[in-house]
Amino acid sequence: MAENTSYTASYNAPSYSYGGGGGGGAYGAAPSNGSSTSSSSAPPAADGGLRRRSAVTPQYGSGGGYDDETKKSRKPRRAVVEKLDFMFPKVDREFTVKTKGGGVASLVATGLVAILIIAEVITWMAQNGAEVSRTYVDNSLGKKMRVDLNITFPGLACDDLHLNVIDIAGDHQLDIHDTLKKKKLHKHGGPMTRQELEVETNLHRKQQAEKDRILKEKLPADYCGPCYGAAQNEGDCCQSCDDVIEAYTKMKWKTDMLKFTSEQCIREGRDHQEVKKLIRNQGCHLSGYMMLNRVAGNFHIAMGEGIERDGRHIQTFNPEDAPNFNASHIIHELSFGPADGSEPLTGTTKIVTESVGTTGLFQYFIKIVPTSYVGDAFPGNPDLVEISDDGEARLETNRYFITERFNPLMSEGYEEHTTRVEGDAKRHAVEMNHGKGHDHADHHQIRNSVLPGIFFIYEIYPFAVEISKNYVPFTHLLIRIMATVGGVFTLARWADSIIYDRRR
Repeated sequence: MAENTSYTASYNAPSYSYGGGGGGGAYGAAPSNGSSTSSSSAPPAADGGLRRRSAVTPQYGSGGGYDDETKKSRKPRRAVVEKLDFMFPKVDREFTVKTKGGGVASLVATGLVAILIIAEVITWMAQNGAEVSRTYVDNSLGKKMRVDLNITFPGLACDDLHLNVIDIAGDHQLDIHDTLKKKKLHKHGGPMTRQELEVETNLHRKQQAEKDRILKEKLPADYCGPCYGAAQNEGDCCQSCDDVIEAYTKMKWKTDMLKFTSEQCIREGRDHQEVKKLIRNQGCHLSGYMMLNRVAGNFHIAMGEGIERDGRHIQTFNPEDAPNFNASHIIHELSFGPADGSEPLTGTTKIVTESVGTTGLFQYFIKIVPTSYVGDAFPGNPDLVEISDDGEARLETNRYFITERFNPLMSEGYEEHTTRVEGDAKRHAVEMNHGKGHDHADHHQIRNSVLPGIFFIYEIYPFAVEISKNYVPFTHLLIRIMATVGGVFTLARWADSIIYDRRR
């Protein structure tokens, strides 16, 4: 009789139950929920036979199982991301080969990377804060230039020291003293004491009072000398030549022609006064500043007094007294604007001796370059930096470069003697000091045509320089380091690959 069996299982793998003889225990796979979804009309098997049990579908849910729907949703996303991994493909370790050459290349590359990183850091630190200059045409007009100076003359008295300025624009400044200060020194360089200065001042006052008394005896009692338009108040009188000169000085007018035009100076005989002789055994310290036009010119401290006639500068001095003008000087400071520490003449010392002609003409040829410092680039006093209207810190000054020359007043000369040699009219013997036979040379001092003094001849360049500090961001350093590391290791990999392929 045929058997009719039907199964309704949703799981493909059936479970079986093994029974032992005599209706022994059974082993089988039971569904997790303890229920069966199959039905069978087959008769039970005999004891010890194999019984087929229904297959059930396992359910994996919230109890920690695997969710088919989550698996289907995550798989496409992961596949898309994996397709984007074209730059960093992975190779299993079992497919890689490690060699001795690769280890050496790794060590060399690592050491080279360390050295290059240190070099990059040092370069970045050097570039960070370095000066950067920019040159442009200077089109500024009508500006003044301040000159700060501090000079000591150990062998020149203050009464014989006169600072004059001449420029190509025709401006003459004679014996500048309103912004300059003179301090008398002893011959050994020490400053004069207050008592010594008072004694000298009192002596000068006595001499001036005696001269005024003699002049007043020749004048009427109600005499009131004119000040020639330089009077501070209406009705002021200028009784002497010095009063007229002082009034002109207060008005900042030129005084060089007063000695020859004012009645007071003519009456005192100042119009034909002889040039005074130099004062010896004294020194002078000159310090202060002066304002110059920004055009080429010169300022000098020379022997005698300067005067201006018909637009020309004339220096009056006694030629016989020229050897007594000691041009020795020590420049403590000379700057054309705020000092930035690059002044080449600062600290210059020139001492004349008999071996170099006792005195002479010192000439300093100065090339001035207008310079602007932007931001915190100025190396000098930061308090001098000004803030412009646009909020930018800027300081204008002038750098300069020099060449110098010295021409002594006295130089040693040689006199040549020519004698005709007997028997040959075309042969001559010049007696020079060669140390042979009767040859000899006559030595003597020759006086050169120079004006003893110190001349500063300056010229201003038509272009200017702007100086600022360069700041490199830290991100630039990181970019360079990353490029260095990547490049070194890439080259090392290529070299190792080429060597490995050749060895195979």
